[in-house]
Amino acid sequence: MMRIWLWPIVIALATAFGLVAGLVSEDVGDWLSWAALGVPVLVSLHGLRRCRPQGQHEMRIRAQG
Repeated sequence: MMRIWLWPIVIALATAFGLVAGLVSEDVGDWLSWAALGVPVLVSLHGLRRCRPQGQHEMRIRAQG
């Protein structure tokens, strides 16, 4: 069960850390906030990139095979 929830928990903790760092501190905290809040964006972009639709050529090959 922990295997399923590990990465969502890590992303949630990074987001919470980023929000708190952005609210509480200045300078270094702002940079940490940007970095921590960028983690969910990067993970989402990575997931979208992996799930892109197949091209016409690949679909024809599968239909013929």
